[in-house]
Amino acid sequence: MRNRILISVLLMFSLSFFSCNKENETEDDFIYPLSTGNTWEYVREMDLYFYSDTTVVQPQYEDTLTIISELSVTVTGEVFLNDTLETIEMIVFETDSANTHNGKLYYQNNVEGLYIYAYKSGGSMISPRKKEGTTILFKGLEFDDYRQLSDFIQQLTPNYRILSDSLYFEEPPIKTLQYPIEIGNQWTYREDNNPWRMDRKVMDRKDIELSIGTFDCYEIKFLYDMDHDGEWDDDIWITDFISKEGLIQRKVTIIGMIEADNNGLTGRFIDSIDTYTLTGFSVD
Repeated sequence: MRNRILISVLLMFSLSFFSCNKENETEDDFIYPLSTGNTWEYVREMDLYFYSDTTVVQPQYEDTLTIISELSVTVTGEVFLNDTLETIEMIVFETDSANTHNGKLYYQNNVEGLYIYAYKSGGSMISPRKKEGTTILFKGLEFDDYRQLSDFIQQLTPNYRILSDSLYFEEPPIKTLQYPIEIGNQWTYREDNNPWRMDRKVMDRKDIELSIGTFDCYEIKFLYDMDHDGEWDDDIWITDFISKEGLIQRKVTIIGMIEADNNGLTGRFIDSIDTYTLTGFSVD
């Protein structure tokens, strides 16, 4: 099951990517755009695929579920955390037809890279619909629903110091991008046992064509070793496409989640692709 790749699903639902031969190019002057007033709009599509037979390479999906939400991201400007730590605040709002979730991220650029210092969450968001009383098991962890799992692996906070009721501070700050950006560069995002090893690696440079235009992007893959075996897991990964205009697209792929209820395992498994796609932006 660990070696399965969602070939048919990726072909059906992925956007068209047009690659250029840019393997030897380095963006020495690349800096993630954190100017006050910068804004980005995204559509988020959570696609869940349910199946029972795990004996085949490509499972026959018995049921599917798609949840759509919209996100807006705005750089609000300079903020001093604890009155001393200078950061740049970014506010995120996610909405669907009935609910809103908001969060704040605190970044800073320096010569070595883009670092995240803290984050804060608030509001509420009802997760993708599920059967009454079901939960999701993955890598020995249990989650109330898929959204909780996806958000957890994207904004993992195992080591933090609480500054207020909901503000969490990374100690030390986490390097989310390494400067200069160069294909093949790889850096540690989290050390092992924190709670597991995570790296990020610049895989390629591509032109990504969306409905709003074409963007010259770096493809950056998030690598996970959640089972602490010294090998990168092949059933969970995140891929970012980042350009000088910011984050253009993110894909979160999780394979082989297990459904459970009050009586134990239900016998159903879940594969997922959670995609954020840029629909509009204003960047200085």
